Amino acid sequence: MIEVATVEATALDRFRELHNRYVDRDESIATVRKWHEDHPRLLVGAFDGDELVGHALGLAPDGDGGAVELAGLSVVESHRRRGIGSRLVAAIERRAATAGYDRITLGSAGGYVDEFYLASGYAAESILVRLDGDRVDGPVNDPGDLPATLRPAAYRIDRVRRDGATLKLYVAVADHDPAPLDAVRAAFGDPDAIYVLEKEIDGN
Repeated sequence: MIEVATVEATALDRFRELHNRYVDRDESIATVRKWHEDHPRLLVGAFDGDELVGHALGLAPDGDGGAVELAGLSVVESHRRRGIGSRLVAAIERRAATAGYDRITLGSAGGYVDEFYLASGYAAESILVRLDGDRVDGPVNDPGDLPATLRPAAYRIDRVRRDGATLKLYVAVADHDPAPLDAVRAAFGDPDAIYVLEKEIDGN
C-alpha cells in the first residue's frame, strides 16, 4: 500500500537523494531543509512502508503572482506505472490550492514527460530561454530593456528577469509542439530552452 504524505524532517536526506538523482541537481541538505522550513506541506513523498519511493517538490517563489513551481517529481524504477506520479502531482495541486495559490507551473524539456503533464491538464504557457546575464548591461525589468540582438522579430517576449548570473526570457507560444521549441532554441541560441507548462487550480 503506497501512502502519499508530507515528508517529515527525518526523511529529508532521502528526499534530497531522490531529488538530486532524478532532477539532475546537486542541492545541499541545507537547501532542502530551507525548503521544508518555508513550505513543509509542499514537500510530498510516496511511501512504501517506511521507504520513500517517490517525491514531489513545490516551490513558491516570492513575487510570482500566486504560482507554485513544481520543481521536482520522481518515482523510483521499481514502483513506476502504478499511478504514483499522478498522485504526487495531485497532492501538490491540492496543497497549493488550499494555501491560496492559483496555479502550478513547471519546466519540461519535452518527450514523454510532457505527454504526462498534458494529460494531467497542463498547457504550454511559454518557452523559457536562458542566456548569460553578462550579455546585457544594467537592469532588465522589461523585454524592452533587451538589446535588439536578443529580441528576434519573429517572437514576442512576454517577460524577462535576472536569476543570479542568468538572464531568463519567457517567449510566447500558441500551443505545445516540438517544432516551435526547436525554432526558438535556434533563434535565441539556447539549445536547452524548455517549455513552461501551467495549470490553473481551484481551492474551492
